[in-house]
Amino acid sequence: MLKEENAELLIDGKRVESDYTFVADSEKMKVEISYTFDASELGGQNLVTFEELYDLKNPEGPVKVAEHKDIDDEGQTVLIMGRKISIHTTATDKNGKKEIEAGKDLTIVDTVTLDGLEIGTKYKLSGWQMVKAENAKLIIDGKEDTNDYEFIADKENMEVQVEFTFDGSTLGGKQLVTFEELYDMTNPEEPKKVTEHKDINDEGQTKAGLWLAIAALSAMGVGGVAIHARKKKKAPLAIEEKKEESEDE
Repeated sequence: MLKEENAELLIDGKRVESDYTFVADSEKMKVEISYTFDASELGGQNLVTFEELYDLKNPEGPVKVAEHKDIDDEGQTVLIMGRKISIHTTATDKNGKKEIEAGKDLTIVDTVTLDGLEIGTKYKLSGWQMVKAENAKLIIDGKEDTNDYEFIADKENMEVQVEFTFDGSTLGGKQLVTFEELYDMTNPEEPKKVTEHKDINDEGQTKAGLWLAIAALSAMGVGGVAIHARKKKKAPLAIEEKKEESEDE
C-alpha cells in the first residue's frame, strides 16, 4: 500500500501481491512473504504491507480468519530510498588552466564527476552561473548564462563536461559560482530531478588570479570564478614628450 495515498501499489497496472501456503505444525508460527517489484520510480515513498489469512480446508471456498490492515502501522512500513547521486565539480578554462585573462569571450569548462548513476538511463545535466555577491543568476545582455548536457550512463561513476561562454568584459571584481541540477530523462515529457548542488557560500578552494581565477570547489561540488578588472595602463612616454613640446611653443 502507498501510505500517503492510502491506496494499493500498482506497478505497470498490476497490484503488487504475494501468497504463502503452509500447514500449521504449532499454534504459534512465524512465516515470511517476499515481494519483488520495480521500485525505480518509488524513491521517497512509504509502503505499508497488508495481510489476510485464509483457512484452506476447502480450497474451493477459502474462509478469511484474520487480517491486518493498518496504514499507520510503523512496524509494517518501509521507506523506499531514492538512488543517491553525488556531484563534484572543477572549473577551468579550455586548456585546464586555473587562470585566464578576462575578456569579451570567456569560456568556463565545468568538469562534473557523478557518482551513483543508473547504467542505461538517460540524464540531462543543467548548469548556470550565479553572481555570488547578489545570490542571483548571471545575466548577460538580458539572458541567463545556462547550458545543458544530455548523456546515457554507461557506468555508475562518470565524468562529463558543460561549457559556459559569455561576455566577461564587465564582470571585474565579481565572483561566480556554478549551480547544477541532474535530471532523469527516462520520460522526456516529465524530467525527474534526481540531484542538485546549489551552495552560494562555499569558498572551500576559491583563489584569485591575475585576471580571472577559476576556483576548483570540488570538495563540495561547486565551480567558482573570481573575476578581476584589468589594471589601467600608464600613458605612453611619447604623449608626455609631445605635451612638453607644445608648451615650449
